[in-house]
Amino acid sequence: QHYYITNNLRMDVDRLNATKNEILAELHKDVFLTPKGMMKFVQLFVVICAFAMTTSAKGESTLLIKAAGKLKNDVEGVLVTKYPFSKYDWNHNYDNENESKDHAYKDMMFKDGFQSESQFYVFVGVMSFLYTLAAIISYAFYKKFEKMSDHFAIYFTKVDLISTVVLTFFWFLSTTLWSAGFSALRNDLNPPSDYVSLIARIRIEVGDDKVCEKFSCLTTDSWSKLYGSVVFGYLCIFLYGVNCWYCFKDTEWHAEPEKLVGGVLQIRTDSAGPGSAADMQDVNLEVGGTDSATIQPGAI
Repeated sequence: QHYYITNNLRMDVDRLNATKNEILAELHKDVFLTPKGMMKFVQLFVVICAFAMTTSAKGESTLLIKAAGKLKNDVEGVLVTKYPFSKYDWNHNYDNENESKDHAYKDMMFKDGFQSESQFYVFVGVMSFLYTLAAIISYAFYKKFEKMSDHFAIYFTKVDLISTVVLTFFWFLSTTLWSAGFSALRNDLNPPSDYVSLIARIRIEVGDDKVCEKFSCLTTDSWSKLYGSVVFGYLCIFLYGVNCWYCFKDTEWHAEPEKLVGGVLQIRTDSAGPGSAADMQDVNLEVGGTDSATIQPGAI
């Protein structure tokens, strides 16, 4: 019985190794040595940072007015808002008979909501993440997909270019809108209108206009995550915009489309019209040193 178990395990391991070797043999690793391939991984990282920083960000403003003999106790309060930045919660303990409880106000609406800008920005980020991940998989298994479908090689480069152009436009639109929305959000909370009204009420009741002079009793977060999300958004515009050029070079619309397939650099020649079988040549490029290169052409 022990022999059969050991033999079965060995057969399973052999099958796994065979499957692994088959997958590795199908991988089109050369494409990730090109600028277009390497840029996909950079895009994936930047896109994740852009929408993750937005969804995890939280804004907070803190109120603290010392009693200084004019008030029964220190006045404290906190205002908190988070993604999608359409509502906020705030509280304070001024003029509170029960000191163990605060005046709390939940789900208060901003005068100008910022929900649409932030959600559209995150939507573009998620769609970019999914497409970039799918493109990386398509690049990696390009040979396999090309064997499975005759139309894959014809349409993939065009779809890749069009998708990259569309995502570039959406990143420009969403980042511009979210940058403006974030700026308006900061203005709304610096200082918050609710605390401005509360401070004005305290000043009247204590008869001192210097209470919380210049709103020095208010402290607002630095908004570092949202600043970062906007920066990464503009970086996405740059990365996807530059990638449009590399995707365009792979299509037949370019004068000399280049394709690195199986270590062979295919360069278009003018011997035939676009799209014909005779208009591509294989060029084996071997770099022997920093100053020399050998190019061996062969017609396909």
